[in-house]
Amino acid sequence: MLLHDGTQRKPIKVLLDTGCSIALISQKTVDKWGIQKKKHKEARTIESFTGATIQGAGQYYTKPLRLQHRKHFSQEVFEISPMEEGIDVFLPFKWIE
Repeated sequence: MLLHDGTQRKPIKVLLDTGCSIALISQKTVDKWGIQKKKHKEARTIESFTGATIQGAGQYYTKPLRLQHRKHFSQEVFEISPMEEGIDVFLPFKWIE
């Protein structure tokens, strides 16, 4: 997929996750691409599939970013989170609807 940030298009690796309820973007991807982030007034609790709180997640989010899959475009706000290597974005399965 491609992530549009202003005039830049960045290739990203996306995982559609049936257990995911919010759009997440990797902290490393945000840092690598210089994506602007905003701080929540109060940190949110973000849990993994096991129900464990993800340390370092829920403090920051992105402005709305344009996501492209072939000729389909959507606008997404991502929660910023530490993530496993090789994945830039987790999308909830409902995204394909």
